[in-house]
Amino acid sequence: MKKIKTNVLLLLLTLTTGIAYAAQPYKVTGHLRLAGNPAWAHITYRLNSKEVHDSAKISNGQFVLSGTVAQPAKAFIYITFPPAKGKASRPFGTGFYLEAGNINIANVDSTRKLVVTGTTLNEENQQLEDALSKVSAKQQDTTQNTYEAVMLRRDAILEAFIKAHPASIISLNLVRNEVGGLTGLALKEKLFNTLSPVLKNSADGQAFTKLVEQAKLLQVGQTAPDFTEKDTAGVAVSLHSFRGKYVLLDFWASWCGPCRQENPHVLAAYNKYKDRNFTVLGVSLDNSRTEWIKAIKADKLPWKHLSSLDPEHAEGAKKYAIQYIPQNFLINPEGKIIATNLTGEELNKLETFLK
Repeated sequence: MKKIKTNVLLLLLTLTTGIAYAAQPYKVTGHLRLAGNPAWAHITYRLNSKEVHDSAKISNGQFVLSGTVAQPAKAFIYITFPPAKGKASRPFGTGFYLEAGNINIANVDSTRKLVVTGTTLNEENQQLEDALSKVSAKQQDTTQNTYEAVMLRRDAILEAFIKAHPASIISLNLVRNEVGGLTGLALKEKLFNTLSPVLKNSADGQAFTKLVEQAKLLQVGQTAPDFTEKDTAGVAVSLHSFRGKYVLLDFWASWCGPCRQENPHVLAAYNKYKDRNFTVLGVSLDNSRTEWIKAIKADKLPWKHLSSLDPEHAEGAKKYAIQYIPQNFLINPEGKIIATNLTGEELNKLETFLK
């Protein structure tokens, strides 16, 4: 479900609920049917802010990875191949939940689509992935193929899952990182309140509560928090330095498909309103300078761009409680937030905000 899920803060690889668990054994067993000879299976996840990596050699399509885990963690498994005729073969993989028990990973009909089953969280997650995989299917009604329409279908699936699984840490993860945004803050709180007391009182549940309080300070009418990050030339630039202009503060990244799809709309708005005391300030959550600059040039984005190139510790993303991208804030010359998350055709109607 890459087309839709890349916009969701994919920066958070792990989900740690803070619920107490004793270390328990897990076993990941793979059964792959693939053309070619996959060489290794790798899993990565984060534990106590440190990245953990394990790997196993694949023999006749089979592999086993085992160990112990103190609490469920969001992990990623990827399959690598040996170079063929001097050329590296593209790896592939999928996300899953590393938890106690026997986890089975197989591919569908000799394709590169992996299915993860065997434990409660992974069975639930697979059901969710299967439902989300249908979200982008082309509809006969072409109005239902827009980005906004697809996102509405996606959010409906996520909300239904959360309500059906109030005790699942997947639901907490969805509330925190996937459902809604600043415009859907009330929905986030409503869904959070449907979760079990154990989840709400967990470390991640408490962190979400704090995040909501921070997000309330980012509503329309509030003063936009100032921050400083470096531009493409390595020069430190602050948001405050744009005071006196209307600024569309646009959070994005080169790897974010929906962000790149929105860029033509942002560019059209910039060209239409740049002579009316309006500009765009792009803030990237990239960690690769090369890919960041490449995307700016490819999408022909002429405005000022900033990035810390360290998304996990980016000052701008932290101060604006960024949990997904694309996301934007329209700020008036006095530094007040006057609109949030303007997308598509909404960007062509900025005159309703500009005076």
